[in-house]
This record gives sequence, structure tokens and C-alpha cells, in this order.
Amino acid sequence: MKPELHQYQGEPETLWNALPMLGGDGYDAINLAKRKDWHAIPYWGKDGYTLGSWPLIIMFFRDRDEYFDVIEYVEGDVTMWACPTAAIREEVTNELAFFHWKHRNEEWVKGYDIVDQLPDELKGPYRS
Repeated sequence: MKPELHQYQGEPETLWNALPMLGGDGYDAINLAKRKDWHAIPYWGKDGYTLGSWPLIIMFFRDRDEYFDVIEYVEGDVTMWACPTAAIREEVTNELAFFHWKHRNEEWVKGYDIVDQLPDELKGPYRS
């Protein structure tokens, strides 16, 4: 993650801290999160590459009046970013997608070392 993006990290709501105590898996987290206007994001990039590895790794978005939030859910552990623009949230998500794709050794990111090297079709929301 680019150092300048860390400034947008914040404390997740109580909902996210309570999830491990409620049991269940990532699919249960998706259902609970919907009640608080969070939406799971299954695909990323122009061609719709898998974002995360459901139900273990899930990315969530939520739009509020002044913020564009993203949650990275990894087996019950949660990291949240509250971004002042949708473009910054997209940057954070590009970083998260790239990290997880590299970790899973996905074919489409072989040969790339950092997000800035990725072609545009691997960045940004899925565009069907």
C-alpha cells in the first residue's frame, strides 16, 4: 500500500468488531453488512477479475455524505479506509486487489511489481 493512502485508514464500526463473536463466515458478514449499507464488491478491473477470495477475503464499499468507504475483510479481520473521494477509494482498492492477486500468484499480474505498472484494464471498477 502506498504510504500516502494510510492516512485514510480508520476504525471500523462496531458491527465489524462484533462479527467474529457472532460466528459464521464471510457470507454471513455480507448479509450483516448490507444492513449498514455496505456492498460486497466481487469483481475489479475492466474484464472483471475476482476481487478477494470469497468467503475468506471480501472487499466492501459504502458511500456516505462526505466519504467513500472501503473495508478489507480477511477471515474476520477488518481494515477500513474512509476516503474523501471515489478516486482515492479506487486507488486503495487497486492496491488491495494487486496485493491479493500477487499473493495468489494470479497469471494476470505476473511481471508486475507495483500497482503503478499495471495496465488500465487491471485497475478500477469492473465495467461490464
